[in-house]
Amino acid sequence: MKKNLYDKVAFFYDRLAMAVLGKAHRESKYAFLDMVETGEQVLYIGGGTGDNLPMLANRVGHQGKIFFVEASQKMMQKAKNQLTPNQVDRVVFLHQTDFSRLPTQHFDWVITQYLLDILSDEEIDGLFLAINQRTKSSAHWILVDFFDQSSMQWLQWLMIHFFRLITDNPRNDLPAYYQFFKKHGWTLREEEKYKGGWIKAVCFRKS
Repeated sequence: MKKNLYDKVAFFYDRLAMAVLGKAHRESKYAFLDMVETGEQVLYIGGGTGDNLPMLANRVGHQGKIFFVEASQKMMQKAKNQLTPNQVDRVVFLHQTDFSRLPTQHFDWVITQYLLDILSDEEIDGLFLAINQRTKSSAHWILVDFFDQSSMQWLQWLMIHFFRLITDNPRNDLPAYYQFFKKHGWTLREEEKYKGGWIKAVCFRKS
């Protein structure tokens, strides 16, 4: 999938999300971040424009590190611009799409926000295999994404087909998230719902 096509929407992505989804989209990105502790290692994949990156940098402190992996160069630049000079050294920015080339550290946290819904099932399986090799036995994973909700089917259809047209999104539907996490050895810890459950933030623990 040509994920770098998201460069085409980088300049209006946040405004579009606010117009269509309201404040729930932004609020969902901050869910469970207060559980991250000083000194921890975070793998943040598909962070987009990184509006929550300053908070996360404050959470890990100077002893921790965030590896921010993003396919869109333009979105990554926006994310860099979110940080203060005091926070920059806490983040390693990686412009890549190949999950097999993820950093080889053992991470305490994995964060994917509005990422899995643009990956094929095969790509999701590949991502889990790569992450399981790079996470501690006590690791947590914060998933934020869209979930099937009958009352939002029309808007969901429009969004999926818009991004299929603009970015070559391979999906016609949403992934079976919970099945993937169970299959690859992650246990649900807690979740928060937004917009009637159409958006969820879910915290899993490696089991």
